[in-house]
Amino acid sequence: MMTSHMLRKRKSEEQLQRLSVPVNKHLPYVEAEQYTEVRTKEEIVDRIIPLTIAAAKALGAPDDFLEETTEEFQAAALFTNEERQFMMAAILPEQAKINFSWKLECIWILMWSIDLVPELGMPDQTCDVDLLLEMILESSRTELLHKAELKPKSMILDELDFIYRAHWAVRDAQLNGTEIPAVFDEGVVYERHYALNWLVHYMDQTWDEISTDT
Repeated sequence: MMTSHMLRKRKSEEQLQRLSVPVNKHLPYVEAEQYTEVRTKEEIVDRIIPLTIAAAKALGAPDDFLEETTEEFQAAALFTNEERQFMMAAILPEQAKINFSWKLECIWILMWSIDLVPELGMPDQTCDVDLLLEMILESSRTELLHKAELKPKSMILDELDFIYRAHWAVRDAQLNGTEIPAVFDEGVVYERHYALNWLVHYMDQTWDEISTDT
């Protein structure tokens, strides 16, 4: 009899094959439900808020807006060390702006995990940035928590299993100098994998430390 994590692996592999994406049959399973603890909706909202403010800075939001928003959300204590350094920097390195703006894809996954954005779809294009920023910045923490409803653990693990195997295919193409499958945007795949690993406490890593092993 196949267990849930075995079925999950098979389902992901079949989906990838239908998309003409290479599959590595030797990749291990993701953890089964009974061994997985998903972040609470409070933890998720408290991660969404500082990520959004940092992304807004990366996109060029003015300082007074950032200060006001940080105060309104009482977000100062929510920033990680890397985020705090970025928020305090007067001159922003271009790569740091790129990195923090890409975290919008993580925010999209986190909003999906608490049922505040629609279905994810394929990781082939970037998220709706305007919609995302509007939904978060025009709400309060209390409103976000009130609307939030954590998705079932099985759905989060389904998404993680698929993106884990998709990420392997992206990296395999990069290593071999072949074309990345057209159904994937490499940046979107990476950020989704990053956020999903955080959601399931992968290796008990903190946000700044998250690894996306394949």
